[in-house]
Amino acid sequence: MLLRSVLASAIIWILMASAIPAYAGLIFRGKLSGYFAAGLAIVLVSEIVTILITALFSSDHATQVVTQSPTAVIQGLIAASVVGALPPELPPDALFATVFLVIVISSALAGIFLALLGMARAGDLIRHIPYPIVGGFMAGLGWLIFIAGFMVLFDLRINAASLPLLLVSESVSLWLPAMALALCIMALRMRIKSALIMPGVIIASVSLFYFWATIAVGDMETITAAGWLLPNVSNALSWTLPDLAAIAEINPAVVAASAGDVLTLIVVLTLNLFLRASAQEIIVKRELNLNRECIVNGVANAVSAVSGGGVVAYHAPISSSLVEAMRVNGRLVCFILAGMFTLTLLIGGSVFALIPRFLPAGLLMYFGLQFMKEWLVESWRKLPRQDYLIVAIIALATALLGSLPGIAIGLVGAIVAFVLEYSRMEVIKQEYTGRFHRSNLDRSFSQNQLLQKEGDKILILRLQGFIFFGTAYRFYEHVKSRISGADSRIRFMILDFKSVRGFDVSTIVDFQKLKRLTDEKGIELLVSSALPHLQRLLADGALTTSDQAKPATFDDLDHALEWCESALLKEHNLQAAARVTVAQQLTEQTNIGGRDLDALPKYLERMEAKAGDTIFKQGDAADAMYFIESGRVDVLLQVEDERELRLRSMTAGVVIGEVGFYLGKARTASIIVTEGGILQRLSHEALRQMEATDPQTASAIHVLIASILSDRLSTTNRLVQELVD
Repeated sequence: MLLRSVLASAIIWILMASAIPAYAGLIFRGKLSGYFAAGLAIVLVSEIVTILITALFSSDHATQVVTQSPTAVIQGLIAASVVGALPPELPPDALFATVFLVIVISSALAGIFLALLGMARAGDLIRHIPYPIVGGFMAGLGWLIFIAGFMVLFDLRINAASLPLLLVSESVSLWLPAMALALCIMALRMRIKSALIMPGVIIASVSLFYFWATIAVGDMETITAAGWLLPNVSNALSWTLPDLAAIAEINPAVVAASAGDVLTLIVVLTLNLFLRASAQEIIVKRELNLNRECIVNGVANAVSAVSGGGVVAYHAPISSSLVEAMRVNGRLVCFILAGMFTLTLLIGGSVFALIPRFLPAGLLMYFGLQFMKEWLVESWRKLPRQDYLIVAIIALATALLGSLPGIAIGLVGAIVAFVLEYSRMEVIKQEYTGRFHRSNLDRSFSQNQLLQKEGDKILILRLQGFIFFGTAYRFYEHVKSRISGADSRIRFMILDFKSVRGFDVSTIVDFQKLKRLTDEKGIELLVSSALPHLQRLLADGALTTSDQAKPATFDDLDHALEWCESALLKEHNLQAAARVTVAQQLTEQTNIGGRDLDALPKYLERMEAKAGDTIFKQGDAADAMYFIESGRVDVLLQVEDERELRLRSMTAGVVIGEVGFYLGKARTASIIVTEGGILQRLSHEALRQMEATDPQTASAIHVLIASILSDRLSTTNRLVQELVD
């Protein structure tokens, strides 16, 4: 186990030893190139501190954190911004001290942000970032990393003006080996899934380089003078603790000049940590506590900054996969690796001067190409064209304008795409008429017949989701076509907001247009089930009024439907049917009449009920059924905590308790009188006597009940069919 752990640590060290000079070179270049040795020490201290804290506190033993090119590139931009903001005549020592302090500030701020993110339990934030934005950002970042490889070789920013310089023979001889190394690693990793491919290629390429330098050239001074090797550094690397007190003396304009790049660093670090932590979960086949990983990594980077480091580090899935493949304990690997970096810091500075420039440059090119391959090439087959377009736009904007403009353009593009996509969603959850969907008020046979005939004059629209200007416009156009047809009979329109959580204030304009249209067509517009804050918005937009005689707002759809049904019945002089006798019900729905009805009263028990009376309770024996001649009752269901839920209301001309009466089962609900009136009670014993002595009358009773139940079933079937269609 120990031997395997040492070997795993050595492989990771080789990977990092070849990249650390590149990261130091990205930050300390140009006017700061004389402090390259100090830059190497800063990177090494960053590695040591972050590795040790991760080993002690990470939620998974395989977690390995290293400084990496995406954030090193950004911190190089921070350094360049500081240098550009400082006076040209500033002494080199003061220039380095200021840049170092700003790097420390950037790392500390990024670490604190991550730690706060974890403390706020926002570790799953990456799950809520649209995939095309992440993809586009990573693709653009791949380009930045790719051109960073050229910056290591030539110490210049790659753009249209500098591009011709890369085509001269001296330049080609430098970047061509780096490009060959990048393509070789990429090709081999596509065919061979092994964590040893990269160190193997590195060792082979370095061996070939020194074989060529020794046999073909034979003069290392010539090789060094031609720029083939990284800059020579002293054997004892130069490093000191940052003077944190000097931060107060930094000119605010200098800090402001790098503020955009610092914000980019925070975004890049957060995205990369989440993405790479998610990749580690897939590799090790274990879940990480992302909140804890944020806290640990944030604290590690903040402590690294105040300890003399400052180059941010985060999860490295490749190193984690190596730990898993070699079946070693990752925490032990971290401790061994920290020891190796400490030795490098103390005695191994000269080893970096032996590393060919094409090696770190090629590695940067490889990582950049890998990012672009994954997010630009492979995503073409995985993503819908609309999402891929966002990826491509963000990548192009990042390459041409930088990371922050790329993110901003990506966000705008994603928002536009979201608006267009969401606008295609149906805001109408269900649409039906009063012919199929009735209120919970059971009425007489004649009233039901009228509502069956005239119910399509009531249009019910159940809305859903969050309504904004895009969906509101499509909704208005749909309703406009629905009520503007020549065959439209709509007199009432109910907008049910029960499933609506909110809407954009700008949608009030479309609702106002709808209100004007319904007024022109003579249609009553009603609103039901709207949340209080939505009711206020609708009232402010003059869609609803407080007129009690003609209400436009109801607490629920049931009461809105009842109001519309009552209005229809009133138009046909049926609303005033305050009393409907049993004889009238039998006459309307059966062929019985005349002398057959004369015997009916002797079988019925007349009951005068007052408001609040209980006709029967839930659980009682179903020993009778009741005909409502006048008044009104509610059907109440006993639910948990002794609460009662109103299921239906019934008025004159309706039969109650008939189902339990015929099935011989206990009452499934209670009947409470809400408006006093007359009920006629028919018991089992009375019905048996009727069947024996007046079979014609008894047959009419059975036909009446069958007709009522059939009508209810038919209405339910039509509603189901309407919803399915």
